[in-house]
Order: sequence, then structure tokens, then C-alpha cells
Amino acid sequence: MELINFFILGIIGGVISGLLGIGGVLMLPLLFYFTDVSTKAATAIAMIQIFSGALFGSIFNYFQKNINFKYAVTLGLSSMIFCFLGSFFTNYFADLTIKIIYLISVLVAIALFFIKEKENYKEIIFNRKTIIKLIPIGAIAGFVGGIIGLGSGYIYVPILILFFGFPVNIAIGTTLLVVLFNSVPGIVGKMISVEFDILAGVIVAIGSIIGVRLGTYLNKKINPRIIRKLFIFLLILIILAVSFDLYFLLI
Repeated sequence: MELINFFILGIIGGVISGLLGIGGVLMLPLLFYFTDVSTKAATAIAMIQIFSGALFGSIFNYFQKNINFKYAVTLGLSSMIFCFLGSFFTNYFADLTIKIIYLISVLVAIALFFIKEKENYKEIIFNRKTIIKLIPIGAIAGFVGGIIGLGSGYIYVPILILFFGFPVNIAIGTTLLVVLFNSVPGIVGKMISVEFDILAGVIVAIGSIIGVRLGTYLNKKINPRIIRKLFIFLLILIILAVSFDLYFLLI
């Protein structure tokens, strides 16, 4: 019965990953509140789900021509080693600390959406200045994502939209490929340092493969403005849930 629960959670995470490019950020609270796994184990299982969702999401988005490969490769390469380091050092962080880092990172992501409103997308430019901007973004997001078991898609999506002029669908497709770069060393780091049920991770991944196909299809059919609002709404729900949890842990 518990494996069925993991499978269902994988489908849910996959749908959100394909639709919004941020399945991992939802996967973590789902594992926190709907399974009995520890916080550290949840970060490891979430990383496996992220890999499967990002892999198939990238494939589906490639055929829909929703990926900017120059941005994806630059962000991906700059974040890989830092994602591994964050994953490796997960075991040295207290569960409470991990949840606080997770909450802060989600707050940063939602704050990005309220910096400015972008109605008209500019031409996407890639040059030396772009590379200089992308490398530190990838490094910081990769390290934080490694600690909390996420691909940091919820950070990359708003950054690409707001500061680099990406349309929503291209930002999501590009982010999924970046997350794929991050998830491989992330999984290696988790397997070295964190004890968790690998079978549960595989079951979640299988469910995610099914879900991400549906999410990618919906991404193509739903208006980008609606997707943007769904993104913000989901982050707000997560902030409220994790804040409520931390309140009772701290009192």
C-alpha cells in the first residue's frame, strides 16, 4: 500500500514538473506530509523523482522546441558540481535547518515574480555578459538545490522570465534540461551520504514519468498567463504549509 502511495505522489510531482518545470519543489512537501520517510530521506527520493521528471520533460520539450540549449548548458554545467556538494553535505544539516533553507528558497522564488511584471518578451541574447551572469546563478541554485533535494527549477524559471526575457514555455523547457544536469550529481551525492529506500525512489520515478507526459501536454494547451498564476499559487501554498510546520517545530 505504501508503494502505491509513492507511485501516486510520483504522478503528481511529474504533472507539476511537466506543466511548470518545478515538480521537485512540490515533491518535497508531499513526501514530508504524506509518507513516513525522514526529512533527509525525502530529499534523496525527491532528487530521484527530479531526475526522471527532468529527463522525460526535456525529451518532450525538445520535440516541442521549447529549449534554449545555450542557456541550459551554461546553467547546467555551472551548477553540477555545486549540486553534488550540496547533496553530499546534506547529512551534516539538521532536519529543521533543511526545512528552513527550503522555505527561504521558495520565498526567494516567489519574490522574484513580484519584482516586475513582464508583458512583452524581448529577444533572447546570449553573449559573454550573459555567461558571467548565469554562472553564479547556477552555482548558488545548484548548491541550495543539492541540500534540499531539488533541481532548483522554481528559481530558474522566474529568473529566465524576468531577467532574460524568456517566454514562459521556453523558460520551463530550458529549466527542465538544467535540472537534468543538476539531478545526476545530486543523486550521486545523496547515495553517498544519505540512507533512504532506493525502491521508494524508483517507484516515485516511474509515477513521475507518467505524470510528466501529461504535464508537458497541458503546458502546450494552457495559456502562459494561467501557468504563471498557477506557479505563484503553488509556491504560496507550499510557503504556508512549511511555515505552519516550522511554527510547531519551534514552539
